[in-house]
Formats: sequence, structure tokens, C-alpha cells
Amino acid sequence: MLKIKSSILWRLKAAIVCLGLLQVTACGFRPLFVGQETDDAVSGQQLIQEMASVFIDEIPDRIGQILRRSLVDRLTPKGEPENPHYRLFVNISSISTSEQAVRKDNLATRYLMTISVSYKLYSYPENELLVSDSFTGRSGYDVQRSPYATDVAEKAVKERLVKIIGDDIALRLAAFLKSYRPAENTVSDTEQPAGEKVSDEEKPQ
Repeated sequence: MLKIKSSILWRLKAAIVCLGLLQVTACGFRPLFVGQETDDAVSGQQLIQEMASVFIDEIPDRIGQILRRSLVDRLTPKGEPENPHYRLFVNISSISTSEQAVRKDNLATRYLMTISVSYKLYSYPENELLVSDSFTGRSGYDVQRSPYATDVAEKAVKERLVKIIGDDIALRLAAFLKSYRPAENTVSDTEQPAGEKVSDEEKPQ
């Protein structure tokens, strides 16, 4: 049975507790609010619309496609936005596997997979960096009797881990968009750090 590293579970629980506003539904995340909405927070419907206006850039390789699909399911379940307000870049920095448990004869019985991911959210069409973050997810899997079964276990834990990472990114973006107000948060072109602006050639079609 696959086991998710405790740090991943802790991070997910912490994100959910901090947000206190999301429930999973068949069509993605649906915000829940209690009491009157304040001026510094968008309404539930507005948050759904803001999340649905995020254009998710392509992520290379098969595992990147799985991660992107996870993000699409959470942010834009009805399809890519026709008039995006934001553009999300996600990069899988590294995927590595290390021995987690070894027998007396030095043969590994369990491996630990580590996946590092970073992301940046830009306004669109202004192309100004709004928020960026990076984090590392870990999950273990047991060595099976046959090499084929071990490969299957490795593939399964990799796919499961990137889906968890996709959920984590969606939660963080929802928390940001909930309180984001462009008039106060947008950075002007003159204040934009070098190298942080997206070129016109990279705009979504």
C-alpha cells in the first residue's frame, strides 16, 4: 500500500485549515463563506470566476501533463478561459529517488521519491508577477518481488504525488486570489524586477 509522507499530509491539512473556505465538488473547488463578506475579500462566486480565469501554461513531459490536468480540474474545470486574467507557469524542478530502507545484505526494500516544483502567477495581459512559490513533495514505495511490479509502484506513487502537488498549488492560489485586489497589489512596469516579465511571444493564444 502506498504511503504518503507525513510532511505532505501536514502541508495539505495546514493549507485547508488556513483557507477554511474550500470544499471539493465534482466541478472543482467551491468556496464557502460564513457571514457577511468584507471589502477586502471577494465573494464566493467571484473567487470561482477568478480561479476559472487562470490560463495554465503547458508543463513538459508526461508527468507534467498529469500535473497540469490536476490543476485544470481544480482551477478551470469548464475548460481554458476565453478571456484570462492570469497566467500560471509551473516548473517541475527535479524528480529523484533515494533508498529509504535497506536490508542487511544492502538491498533496498523501500524507496523515497522527491519531487520539487515551483510556480509563478502573472497578471494578464499586463504580464506582471503577482506571486511565486516553490516546495518539495515526498512519498515512499516498497520494492516488490518482481522488477515490473516495482516499476508499477514507482509510476503510481509519482502520479499520485504530482496530483497532491496540484491540489496544493490550487489551494495556495485560491488563498491568494481570495484577498487579491489589483489596485493595491499590481506592481508598475518601472518597479518590475528584471527578468520577471513575460514577453509578448509567450502570451496565450
